[in-house]
Amino acid sequence: MTSIRDGATSWRSSPALRARPVAPQVVRRVATLVGGESDALAQTLALLTPRQLAGTEALPDPLPVTAAVRAATPAGSGALDAEDRAVLLAAGVLVVDRVDVLLGATGTDVDRLLAPPLAEHLRLADGRFRVADPRVRAVVHEDADLTERTAVHAALAAELERAGEAGAARWHAALATLAGDPALAEGLVRLAEQRLAQGNAVLAHAVAREAASHGTGEVRARAFLVAGRAALLAGHLHDAAGWLDRVASTGVAAVQEDAELASTAVRALAGTGTGTGAGSDAGDPPGVRLARAVVPVARAVGSSADRAAVVAVVEALARLDRDPRGADQVLARAVVTAVPAGDPAAWAQADALTPLAEAHLRAVQALLLVRGGDTQQAARVLDDAAGRLPLGHVVGGLAAEVARCAGSDTVAAGLRAAGPEPAAATVAAARAVGCVRPAAAPSLVGSAVRTCRSAGGRGAGALGVWDDWAGVLTARELDVARLVADGLANKQVADRLCVSVRTVEVHLGRVFRKVGVSSRGELTVVAHRRAS
Repeated sequence: MTSIRDGATSWRSSPALRARPVAPQVVRRVATLVGGESDALAQTLALLTPRQLAGTEALPDPLPVTAAVRAATPAGSGALDAEDRAVLLAAGVLVVDRVDVLLGATGTDVDRLLAPPLAEHLRLADGRFRVADPRVRAVVHEDADLTERTAVHAALAAELERAGEAGAARWHAALATLAGDPALAEGLVRLAEQRLAQGNAVLAHAVAREAASHGTGEVRARAFLVAGRAALLAGHLHDAAGWLDRVASTGVAAVQEDAELASTAVRALAGTGTGTGAGSDAGDPPGVRLARAVVPVARAVGSSADRAAVVAVVEALARLDRDPRGADQVLARAVVTAVPAGDPAAWAQADALTPLAEAHLRAVQALLLVRGGDTQQAARVLDDAAGRLPLGHVVGGLAAEVARCAGSDTVAAGLRAAGPEPAAATVAAARAVGCVRPAAAPSLVGSAVRTCRSAGGRGAGALGVWDDWAGVLTARELDVARLVADGLANKQVADRLCVSVRTVEVHLGRVFRKVGVSSRGELTVVAHRRAS
């Protein structure tokens, strides 16, 4: 597995954009949504708040439409009639990608979707669809009035209920309700908890916020808690602090303990609590001090995937001084088996790390790569992670210091631009464990990643394992297996292969059966071990 995303939009901003501090992951996300054109990017960033730019507050969804975005979007030029706009509005807000639901809710037929102008804006495959250009979604949504938006959510809720998509139906029913409906709140809280357990912290945050607007009493307190935990795990620290403070105001004892654990993690990441930076006990070895900075987060994560990754980070750091080889082994296993954070807009996805958990994993992965002398790979890991994840605050700003040690001054400057300076204790501890003068021993973390990317980027275990599996897997099953073993989520595999997510799921199930594994993590490990 590797964290490197070939061909991903660069997060690096132009000199004009650096006048306002912007976190790298915010630049990349906004650039992806506005098409990457410099005027559209600059205009959109200018409309965001300082906290949104810093990544500590969630971005609006959809993003506000600027003049540059509207000028570049065919849907904003009056080229669509009312029925086409209604279909695109429904397609833009519908959280599942089923064509039958879209047709049923809008009362249209598939021939209309396949003919211009809708065919230019919607991509259909295997009964699924996607809006080809996110700018179209934003423009059509902004041009619709409240009545139109409410009506389309109501129609989608009714159609999803008939289609057996209960969770999605509840979400759209909530958005169609102008006044709070307590009957919806409990289901929304459960839905948010489910999405958070799957690693989609951004979506869980949105659903929990909606639940809070409908719920009362204990249900509302639980909604506050899930919203706070989801915001924390998405890296939105200011949002997290606000929601968790609301938990305390409810007086509901059943959620207070979990809220305090999450609040402690927020304070540690923001540098406002005790035991921040690289740990409060200066008498500890440097690696242990770094590990202490991660402990509050380890206590606050909820999913098994997050817990495994963050506990591995704590263990690797704690062993770094007395058992460097053992630390490498611990983190190498976590790197190989982790499923990277997925698309924040995806309604359904395979279990993955949340952005905050993966940020910890990548920061320490880069530290061990630098310590092992592989500064080039460390820089690549950090460059990729900086554009996707909330790296700036983890482990007292460790990633910025490691980027400096790796010679990646652009990444270091980007992380510092909208985030905190690395804590003095973190800098000292990082240098003490080998950030300044790399150790001679090669890193297992590095070899694990290089194995996964060897043979011209063929994917994990490219040293013959795919030749062995070619006898039992079809060509498309091999493609899916390689990409999954390379760390891509199902949605990313689907986009890469131009098929539906459902098709990827079917192929992956067949791969599991044919090669004798039961999970994507096991597939990655088996591929790596056989290659080694």
